Amino acid sequence: MFRRRNIILNSVLVVALGVIAFFGWRTLYPPAAAATVRTATVSVQDVSTSVSATGSVQTSSDVGLNFGTTGIVKTVNVSVGDQVKKGQLLATVDDRAAQLALLQAQASEKSAEVSVANATVGVQNAEIAIAQGAQNSQATLANDDQAIVNAQDALAKLQAGPTAATLAQQSQQLVVQQQAINAADAALTNAQTAYTQTQQTIALNLISYNTAVNNAQYDYDTKCVAIGGELPGGGGTDCTLAVYTRPSYLTLQSALQAKTAGVLKDSQSLANAQTAVDNAARGLLSARQGLDSLKAQQAVTNQPAAQIDIDAANSAIAAAQRTKANAVVLASQQAEQAAGSLVTAKGSLTNAQESLVLAKASLATAQTNLANTRLVAPVSATVAAIANEVGVNAGTTTAGSSGATGFIVLTELSGLQVKASFAEADVVSLQVGQAATFTFDAIANSTATGTLLSIAPLSNASTGSVTSYNVTFSLDSAPAEVKPGMTAQVSVVTAQAQGVLAVTSTALTERGNTYYVTMKPTKVGVAGVRKAVTIGLKGDSATEITSGLKAGDQVVLRTTTTSSSSNSGFPGGGVPGADIGAAVRGNG
Repeated sequence: MFRRRNIILNSVLVVALGVIAFFGWRTLYPPAAAATVRTATVSVQDVSTSVSATGSVQTSSDVGLNFGTTGIVKTVNVSVGDQVKKGQLLATVDDRAAQLALLQAQASEKSAEVSVANATVGVQNAEIAIAQGAQNSQATLANDDQAIVNAQDALAKLQAGPTAATLAQQSQQLVVQQQAINAADAALTNAQTAYTQTQQTIALNLISYNTAVNNAQYDYDTKCVAIGGELPGGGGTDCTLAVYTRPSYLTLQSALQAKTAGVLKDSQSLANAQTAVDNAARGLLSARQGLDSLKAQQAVTNQPAAQIDIDAANSAIAAAQRTKANAVVLASQQAEQAAGSLVTAKGSLTNAQESLVLAKASLATAQTNLANTRLVAPVSATVAAIANEVGVNAGTTTAGSSGATGFIVLTELSGLQVKASFAEADVVSLQVGQAATFTFDAIANSTATGTLLSIAPLSNASTGSVTSYNVTFSLDSAPAEVKPGMTAQVSVVTAQAQGVLAVTSTALTERGNTYYVTMKPTKVGVAGVRKAVTIGLKGDSATEITSGLKAGDQVVLRTTTTSSSSNSGFPGGGVPGADIGAAVRGNG
């Protein structure tokens, strides 16, 4: 009895413990909540994909300007922050030594130019001397050759005697000379005939003159006696003046004057005729003497040459040949001397030209050194830093986002840029010219736009396993607060499709080369239908659907809500997820 009672009591105790354990379990681990199915609606929207990186704002260019020479700063014409224009004088150092060196270099150049000019004239003179010497030598040798030829011809004539041509020429000369004698004889005859005719004409003229005088005298005398006058010398009436006798008197005077003039003229004509006779006689005599002389000359010419003349001719040939040989030697010596003078002159010209080149180089160096005492802005920019003040040695300073170093550092603030480092997986989708957007960590709610300018061809030093490349962007529109060195977040849209059918990317499941979606279940606890789709552009958050779905379709997202309590610390904690697995099993 006691034993049975213990069995019953133990049984009750076991049941009680089981009940307590069951309710304890339900209290500590209540049953899992039903899985919530999250869905998305297919719609027409813009799909884009982008890459992003962190970078920094920097100036487009920083220029460090240094004096090309050392020295004490003489002037500083700008201050930090000043806007300067291209070509503006910024500062200078002491240039007195450079000025003096420039003057000396200019004088050296002028002296070198004069030396080149003189050396050039020397070369020209040497070339002229060579040309003139060659010309003179040619003329001398030609004369010597002609002298030899003449001497040889003379010897040949001596040895050969008169040729047939010479004899014919001599005969012709005799004929010509005889013709000259005949002509002179005829001329003498003509002159003598003319003289006789002149005498006869003079005699007739004298009779005519006397007749005219006698007639005039008779007429005058008759008229004078008729008026009772007297002839000149009497005491009666002067018949030379009487009216009746005056004309007769004048006629008598004219006859007398005509006789005087005619006699004078006839005397001159007779004298001329006599002169012609004398000249003709002399001409005849000269012609006859010429014939005699010609005959004598021909006789001498036609005589055989004497040995002494032949020897003299041979000596003349030898002398002409020696003269030519001496002229050849002299011409050669003169040509060598002139060529040597030309070589010397060209050497002097080369030296002078080299000196001029060195002088010009020294002048250029002096000009450069003088220019180096002036610091001029190469571009229009802003003064970022100045190393030192007036009166001290020009030093250097470093400034700008690129770390430019110089006595004065200029920066270009109007063309800010952003440089960012993109991972290799992202940089392959970037291209020059792509648009970019920027935000700035230091400026709240700030945005800006820009354009991709360049992609570095070489990667940056690797950090671990990540390889990155520097990409530079222009900053086209930026808030006024943006300054070089600020941190910027860069985003670049690499692909975009506008107004296309798309769905949230988490709704897609990829199996091999095929994409699937799970349609929204029609009932709770029932799996949705899995459907294959064709996609286009994969965006950052949505994916383009080119076939398989239509606008308004609802699909299940791949993620689901978890159970309302944790199964941590309890074996078999996967039990509450069993229902969720059943709900989405259709996703495969």
